[in-house]
Amino acid sequence: NMDLAVYGTERPHPDVATSYNNIGNVYNSMGKYPEALVEYKKSLNMDLAVYGTERPHPDVATSYNNIGNVYNSMGKYPEALVEYKKSLNMDLAVY
Repeated sequence: NMDLAVYGTERPHPDVATSYNNIGNVYNSMGKYPEALVEYKKSLNMDLAVYGTERPHPDVATSYNNIGNVYNSMGKYPEALVEYKKSLNMDLAVY
């Protein structure tokens, strides 16, 4: 992965989060939900490392939403609802 080669794993960068998110999108489209979940959580963790936990950011909301989408596709509705609520709360704080 070029982003990891350029930025490394020790230095958070939004492009690395985007790459994890894109990989998650592909796994999600393929129906490989556990793999998608792993990548979306990596994206979320990178977003939190980049933007912090003190101030809301739309990329963090998107990560929560994507995780919710995977749980929804897996039929894990309570887990999906938790993630969707996190996403909504973040969006409301941003906008």
